[in-house]
Amino acid sequence: MSIKSQIHTELNRLASLAATGSHSLRLDIGDGRLEATLTQIDQLACAFEHFSYKVDKLANATIDQLKDIANALSQKLSYLLESISPIEIDHDACVVQMRSNPPQKDDDGTRYYELVVARGELTLCRYTRPAGQTPSVVAAHVTREVFERLAEDFLAAAK
Repeated sequence: MSIKSQIHTELNRLASLAATGSHSLRLDIGDGRLEATLTQIDQLACAFEHFSYKVDKLANATIDQLKDIANALSQKLSYLLESISPIEIDHDACVVQMRSNPPQKDDDGTRYYELVVARGELTLCRYTRPAGQTPSVVAAHVTREVFERLAEDFLAAAK
């Protein structure tokens, strides 16, 4: 069964459960595990607060390998609301932090994606930062097609 089919089946299963509250999506796909915290699911779209792909084969990745993955994802994730590019590379912790570039700004503050490429895990979240306040996670609203594409792109980048 394809990645898209597995995700489609799981989204349908989760959507059939209680209509309110968050749902955890967990699928063993490829060499790793796809995990997401979903706050909404309907026939066309979903909203997630956390999206990650955990893969053991990246547990000992070098910073150069992680930078290559970050660059590949930067090129592939052009379908999100904003483009994403590296903002910080921590050589000691072996982590590449990426953010929306530029972030979305309006009278309510700033909203942006943050993607962390670390040993063993790729993680995507959306944040909001009202003026003068600290950032907090907010749900990222995407179509089911975009959600499935994220999974495919994370898996491809981690190969």
